[in-house]
Parts: sequence; C-alpha cells; structure tokens
Amino acid sequence: MSISGDWYNEIGSHMRITADPTGCVKGTYFSATGHAVGGYPLVGRYESAAAPDRGTPLGWTVAWRNERTDAESVTSWSGQYHEDGEELICATWLLTVSAIAANTWEATAVGQDVFTRQAPSPEDAERRLRHAGATSHPRPIGAGEVTAV
Repeated sequence: MSISGDWYNEIGSHMRITADPTGCVKGTYFSATGHAVGGYPLVGRYESAAAPDRGTPLGWTVAWRNERTDAESVTSWSGQYHEDGEELICATWLLTVSAIAANTWEATAVGQDVFTRQAPSPEDAERRLRHAGATSHPRPIGAGEVTAV
C-alpha cells in the first residue's frame, strides 16, 4: 500500500502527495476549476497502522492562498484509501469561505470526491463539472468575492 503519488478527482483536479511512515501527508493540490489558480500546499495525516483488509483513514487540508491568488477559503477532506483491485481515495470535503459573522451559517459547503490514479478525459471532467453543483474548490461570484457553491 502506498498513498504517495498522483491522484485525480472526477472533475480533473490533481494532487501529488507524499506519505511518510509516521502517518504524515504533504503535497500540492492543483484545482481543475474555480477561483483557485496554480498549485496549493496540502498537509494531512493518515492511519499508518490500518488493517490490511480495510480502508486506510486519511485527511488533508488545502488553504486556497498562494503566490497567484487568495480565495479566502479552506477545504478539508476526510476519507479512506482503498486498494481493492483499483486504488481509490473516497473522501467527504468541507469548503469554508470567509464570511461576515451574520453569514457564517452559509459559509460552508459539503460534498464528496473520488480520487483515482487516472485523470478523467476532458469530456468526462466537463460533463461531471456541469452536474456537480458545489465543488471542493472556491468559485468566483463577483469582483473579489468567492462562494462555496
């Protein structure tokens, strides 16, 4: 089992991660859509002593700020790595955007991603994006504003 390497979700976002033997995960996340331009550092943890016949729990976080843009938001994924013929990471995400106190209740979106080792075709990624609703990546809504949905 090795979580390290390249992973792609259904809409073509790409992460390159390295997992060390102590349970640390680090890498870079590249969004295929939204307000996030360029690569973003990711950090996380995984259960390094997971049972071989079960999924390996893991989680990671990306703050959508880099040298090119600041989307004033953070996404955290929590899920499991499975190696049943095909390697998969199935994860639920929470995307929280900066908001005034009165709007905090609507500042977080939730959804799911499935990551595989194979990038989707551009046609499949576009089709899935059209039907996705909310994505784990911030989307622009106006001049300097961002939304989770």
